[in-house]
Amino acid sequence: MKTRGKSDNSNAGSDSKGRDVNEEVKTKTKCLTPKKSNPLGMTEHEMLLALDETGGRLRKRKFAQSYHVDMKQCPVSGCDSRGHLMGRFERHFTLAACPIYHNLTPERCRANHEANERLRKDQAEDAGRDQVIVHHNTRNQTEVEATPSQTKYRKRVQRSREQHSSSEHRKSDPEHQAEHGVKEPLLNHVASEYDLNLFRQAQALASEGLEHELERLHESGLLSQDGSNPDRRIKVIEIGRYEMDTWYSSPYPEEYVQLPKLYICEFCLKYMKSSTILRRHMAKCVWRHPPGDEIYRKGTISVFEVDGKKNKIYSQNLCLLAKLFLDHKTLYYDVEPFLFYVMTEADLTGCHMVGYFSKEKNSFLNYNVSCILTMPQHMRKGYGKMMIDFSYLLSRKEGKTGSPERPLSDLGLLSYRSYWTDIIISYLSKLDAAADLVIRDISQETAVHPADIVSTLQALQMLKYWKGKHIILKKQDIIEDWLRKQTKKPAEFSSRAIDSKCLKWSPTRQKE
Repeated sequence: MKTRGKSDNSNAGSDSKGRDVNEEVKTKTKCLTPKKSNPLGMTEHEMLLALDETGGRLRKRKFAQSYHVDMKQCPVSGCDSRGHLMGRFERHFTLAACPIYHNLTPERCRANHEANERLRKDQAEDAGRDQVIVHHNTRNQTEVEATPSQTKYRKRVQRSREQHSSSEHRKSDPEHQAEHGVKEPLLNHVASEYDLNLFRQAQALASEGLEHELERLHESGLLSQDGSNPDRRIKVIEIGRYEMDTWYSSPYPEEYVQLPKLYICEFCLKYMKSSTILRRHMAKCVWRHPPGDEIYRKGTISVFEVDGKKNKIYSQNLCLLAKLFLDHKTLYYDVEPFLFYVMTEADLTGCHMVGYFSKEKNSFLNYNVSCILTMPQHMRKGYGKMMIDFSYLLSRKEGKTGSPERPLSDLGLLSYRSYWTDIIISYLSKLDAAADLVIRDISQETAVHPADIVSTLQALQMLKYWKGKHIILKKQDIIEDWLRKQTKKPAEFSSRAIDSKCLKWSPTRQKE
C-alpha cells in the first residue's frame, strides 16, 4: 500500500526514531507463540490440556475461576454490573455479558440458566434410557430409526417453529432505543422460541469466553489495573495457528479498537470479536487462498496478484492488518489504484500468508514497491528478500528499472541495502576481470535503479572519484568474503530463491 511517509520494511515495522534495530525486533517478537489448533471443534473446557506445538509438551490452560469485580465496570449506562448473561456468575464487566444490554434482567438470566441445566439433565436421562446398540448401515441410512427421546425432541422443535408467526407486532428499533438507550435490538418474534434460546445460549458462551480472555490479558499486564485499554489499540491478534502481540495501532472500527484481542481469519482476513465467532466462521469459510490470480508457484511457495479494485474488502482488511506492524502506513481504504502481491506457503489446509507487497498500477516515478511486510511469525526466514527479489523480477519482465518508494525507513533501508549488496556482488563475481564496469549495464541486468546501485557501491567503498571521473573498484576481498558467507547459509535459505521460470505473468499494459 502506498505510504506517504516512510516506505515499509520487509523484515519488521518501520522505525525512524533512531532506536537500536536488533533490540527493537527482539523486544517486539518475544511474545510470539503458536496457538493450539482445534480441528475437532472442541469446547474450551474440553481442551484443558492442549498440545504446545512449539515444544511438544502438554500445557494446561489457565481458566479464571471468578471475575475481578473491581477490574472494570459495565459500560452500559444505568447498569451496576450485577448479574451475567450466562446466569451462573454474580458480576460482569463487559457489554457482551450485560443482561440489561440484552433486554433481560439478572433474575431472568439466572432462571434461564437453571432451566437449561434441567433440560440437559432430562436429555441425559432420556439418552440413558434409550441407549441401545445400533448397527449403522453405511449403504442404507434409512434403516436407522430415531430413539423415542429424539422423536420427542424433534416434535417439540417442530411445534415451536409452527407456533411462531412473523406477523406479530413488535416495537421498531428507533422506538426501543428512544425508550431504553443503546441496547440490543428486540429479538422477540424474530424467530421461534426454540431458535431464540439457542441464540441466547451461544451469546452467553461467547460472553463468558470474552471475559475469560480479558482476565487473562489483565493478569499478563496487557490491561491496566482498572481493566481499561489506555492505549486504545488492539494489543493481541489471533490468526491461524498463531497468537501474537501487535506493534502499532490500526484504524479498525471503533467497536473493535476497544477490544484488547482481535480474531482474524487467515484466509479471507475477516476480523471478529471472539474465538466462538472465529470458530463458527472457519466452519463456513470457503476461502483457502487469497483472491486473484496465482502468478507464481515453486514448491509450496505461491504468489497471488490481487487487484485492489476487484477485491476491495480483502485489500482493505490486508492493509488494516499490516498497519498493526507498520508505523508509517497511511493509506488503508483507498486501495483501488494498487495491486497487492501476497506470498503464501501451502500445506494440506490451504495457502497461509507469509507476507505481501503492494505497488501502484501506474507509478509516475516507476516505484515497484509501495508497501512491504513479512508477517512476524515468518520473519528471519528469508521471505522478505524473496518478496524484494520478486518485485524486481516483475520490473525486469516489464522492461524497466524499479525502486522502492521513498523515503525508506531505517529497517527498510537495511533490508534493501542487504538485497542490493547481494545482487551487485553476485554480478561482479561472475564478471570477467578484463570487462568494463558500467553502472548502466548493472542496472539493465538487475533492474535496480542506478541511484540505488551508486548508493550501495558507496556504502561498500567500491566507488571512488578519480581524475574528474567516478570509477568502480572491484575489491576481491569483499567479493571473497561475500562468497564465503553464502556457503555458510542454511540450506532452507538457499532453497528460498525466486525462479523466473515459475512466473506466469504479463505486464498490465499487455493484458489490457
